[in-house]
Amino acid sequence: MNLTILYGSATGNAEHIAKDLGESINEKKISSCAFTSATVLELDQFKRKKLFESWSSPPEDGDSKYTKHALVVVCSTTGNGDAPENAGRFVRFVKRKPPTTLSDAPMEHVAYSVLALGDTNYDKFCESGQLIDKKLKEWGGTRAMPVACADEATGLEATVEPWVEEVLGKLEATCAASAGGGGEEKKDDTVDATTTLPEQLDQKLVVTEETASTSVQLSSPAPAVTQEIAKESTTSLYVLYGSATGNAEHIAKDVAATYELYLKNPSFIGYFPSVVCCELNDYKKKCLSQWETEPPSITKHGVIIVCSTTGNADAPENSDRFVRWLKRKTTDSTQPFKHCAYAVLALGDTNYDVFCATGKVIDKRLKELGGTRCCPVALADEATGLEETVDPWTGSVIQKLAAECNGSTRIQGSVAPPAVAAPVAVAAPPKTIVKETSSSSSLEEKKMEFDETVPAVSQSSSVGVATIRNLLSLLPKDAITAVDNKSLPSMVSSLSSCELVNDEELQGRERGNSVADNMTVSSGSSGFHYTLNKPYESTVLSARYLTKTNVECAKKASELVLDSSTSDEKIVEAKNLYNSHFPLAIGDEVECTKNGKRVIEMTLSLPDDFTLEYQPGDSVGLIVPNTPEATTFILSMLEKNHGVLPSQKISVDSNHPITVEEAIRTTIDLCSPMKKKRLFMLSQFAADPEEALALRLLSSNEKGNDLFQRYVEDQNRTVIDILKEFPSCQQLITLEGLLGCLPAIPPRYYSVCSSPLADRQAENGSYHLKVAFSVVDFLTPSVAEDLNSGKRVGGLATRYLECICSPFLNNPSGSFKVPTVQIFPKPTHEFRLPTNMSTPLILIGPGTGIAPFIGFLSHRQAQISSLESFEAAETASEGTWRGGYELDPEELHISKGDSTGLNLALDYVRKQKTGEIDLYFGCRYSDHDYLYEDELEAFKSTGILSNLYTAFSREHGKEKMYVQNIMQDKPECKQRLTEMILNKDASVYVCGDGNAMGKDVQEAIVNVLADKLESKQSALAYLDQMKTSGRFVLDIWS
Repeated sequence: MNLTILYGSATGNAEHIAKDLGESINEKKISSCAFTSATVLELDQFKRKKLFESWSSPPEDGDSKYTKHALVVVCSTTGNGDAPENAGRFVRFVKRKPPTTLSDAPMEHVAYSVLALGDTNYDKFCESGQLIDKKLKEWGGTRAMPVACADEATGLEATVEPWVEEVLGKLEATCAASAGGGGEEKKDDTVDATTTLPEQLDQKLVVTEETASTSVQLSSPAPAVTQEIAKESTTSLYVLYGSATGNAEHIAKDVAATYELYLKNPSFIGYFPSVVCCELNDYKKKCLSQWETEPPSITKHGVIIVCSTTGNADAPENSDRFVRWLKRKTTDSTQPFKHCAYAVLALGDTNYDVFCATGKVIDKRLKELGGTRCCPVALADEATGLEETVDPWTGSVIQKLAAECNGSTRIQGSVAPPAVAAPVAVAAPPKTIVKETSSSSSLEEKKMEFDETVPAVSQSSSVGVATIRNLLSLLPKDAITAVDNKSLPSMVSSLSSCELVNDEELQGRERGNSVADNMTVSSGSSGFHYTLNKPYESTVLSARYLTKTNVECAKKASELVLDSSTSDEKIVEAKNLYNSHFPLAIGDEVECTKNGKRVIEMTLSLPDDFTLEYQPGDSVGLIVPNTPEATTFILSMLEKNHGVLPSQKISVDSNHPITVEEAIRTTIDLCSPMKKKRLFMLSQFAADPEEALALRLLSSNEKGNDLFQRYVEDQNRTVIDILKEFPSCQQLITLEGLLGCLPAIPPRYYSVCSSPLADRQAENGSYHLKVAFSVVDFLTPSVAEDLNSGKRVGGLATRYLECICSPFLNNPSGSFKVPTVQIFPKPTHEFRLPTNMSTPLILIGPGTGIAPFIGFLSHRQAQISSLESFEAAETASEGTWRGGYELDPEELHISKGDSTGLNLALDYVRKQKTGEIDLYFGCRYSDHDYLYEDELEAFKSTGILSNLYTAFSREHGKEKMYVQNIMQDKPECKQRLTEMILNKDASVYVCGDGNAMGKDVQEAIVNVLADKLESKQSALAYLDQMKTSGRFVLDIWS
């Protein structure tokens, strides 16, 4: 039996779903499926394929069991209710009465189901799909199931996946003669399937009865509650996160894993029987149906949210749909959190003015939407250290939340049962999956020994222990101080499971891949085609040094990487070449400083179909693997101590299986400095008692602060360094323990320094963008007490990029295999050029902070060129009308008034005047790191730049000068700033290192304005007003 699948698609989502469903049938991927074949067509092909004529009689496939043809329609809605271009004719056709060439009920022999895609940000949600569903019914069709309406604003998957699982069975039953037309006709014509989502809790986090405490019965009925405190929740503890760099994700997963660890303790009595931990954008799929269910009297569902803020007030990509849903006016009427108690931890950076904006918005809206706040929103500052706020909050939040959820806070004189038991949160290592080497019980005994015994005099030969003793100035007879558990971090592993997967299981999982896996989301609604989880494989098109760097080393390095397609061994060799060619400690001090300052501009390809678009001011995220050296070390350690082979397949947290080598290379961060909580987790695997004591001391909050600074942070020690210097940890730490100890590799973000308008196509015809980055290359301080101090440290991403870009840096000739990198867009909503081209601009970008301003200036130059070219304007206008094609009058969805408006808008744009632009740039040496010197001078000579002010901080024989100095000390600059800001309403953009520069620049502007506004207080108020109105925008990093 054949299934006809028709789709109408604008962004590709509907097409992907339709084709994936058809492919799964044609390639027999679906077991026990009645449909032996599938025909997939655009909706507008209905006439050419004579579909209605073929449906005019029952199917003739020789099987009398089926009396109806089967039809699936997948259709999106564009604009504010329009059908996609490849579905317009079909929609107009079914809106009319059936033509005389067909019967009055042309669909009487057809059973159908419609999946409608839409966006609730628009008023006419799923308009096209719902219209098609209604008309097919009116034309005599038999509806097999209600129209399913999937929302791009909150996530298509939540509706698409259940629909895909159900639709074939429902169609078969409706087509069968025995069904008697048994479609689900009793339901309303336009039932929104998004309101009946299946419960899809994350099973990896649900504690089973075998591992749960005997006092926690997951399947027991909820206790009757009158005026008694509930002893146990009827639902899980929900921990959700919105994370850009990984911090919020790790904190949330640590909170969830900590509570799970308690639940596995037979003596622990917890209020919540299990945990669900997920991204905020998964709220609808995993949480909402439970939140909206009314719990027993006086009790609440428990919700914990950890969310960071990106840019200058933006929500992270994996939380944006949730935030938009919270803000939507239609959400107010449903009061979805009226049965919930909640707590919010907001992460932010005080270098930005809008501190913790997303977390604050979430906290406020949850309250307005009926939620019960169990504690004030906690604000953690990345600029000063998250731990100050995070550790106290994580140590008490579950207990506070349980007290609010079980009703104890609403009953006078009651005492809440503990949500977190008395035992100290210890990072007990997860179970060993390949070779049993330790157990949580033995480590628990060892923990107790630390609490109750006095350490013996040092007998350890560990380099790490010796260094710690030297830094503490301990005598041989002195022992390393034991620390109390209360001063140690409370968070544990962020991974719950890691299992080996055999070939049979692997094949089963591959067969079970979801049809929705290949879906993309349009950039015009709720997301992007390419994300951190689904990056674009971009080709490096070109690269060049922006600094006056000798390219002889790049020539030698290019011979290595070209010879081997960038194999691990050759990458390591290339790095060593750069190290030897650019010494940082031998020879002239100025020369060494310049050697460590290398800036590269890299050009990257973009998809030809415009599925990865950007604007000047945006950033691009880049994903890189761990270094070959770090990866090899860990793989060798695991094979030697635990028999784990690099080629073995594993599944981490029930995700798609990958090899052990891939997990180590791409999943966990081996190259960033260690954090205290990670050191504490690692201490649990130390077989040497004194190594464990030293690691615990480094992890402690008070006694270990100075030691941690000197030993870890100042020396940039990574997990590889710690494992080498504390070798007994290598014996006990398993693969799963390692995955649990370490966070994911965070993406690296770089500002785009090009314009899509100016650089639409590269020489080879590929669409592209450009980024600029400093190669991170420095020496740590040399300390007499630390034999491994004074080491050379290179950036994980930038040193790798320098190596693979070597052929381009050397101005190559001839052809070679070009390298690729994985990228995804990171748009900004704030750091944008004003829409009014006449707005004056002040651009302040020292160092690589100049990068986005090169994009700004290139874009402005391209805009001016377009305005000066009447032919270009005419071409753009013609493009609106699909020039060169004859149009059916019915297809022209634009009114005469609209066309007049377009012409008026074009006339207005032509007459716009361009505002003045002043740029401030600073660097160390005018003869080395004056980035884009030629380009800036060219922009000035052509009038794009009105003024160019420069400051150099390391010029021989001259006083150090920074941009903030010339702004307030140079009379010309002071006068110009005052005139531009106060008299011409200029917009100010600041980009660069936020550790000091951002605040210093703001202070300089306040001082300059204070002279005219009569007081510093007035100047501060004026600057705040500029920020509120969007005239002062920051893009800074720490």
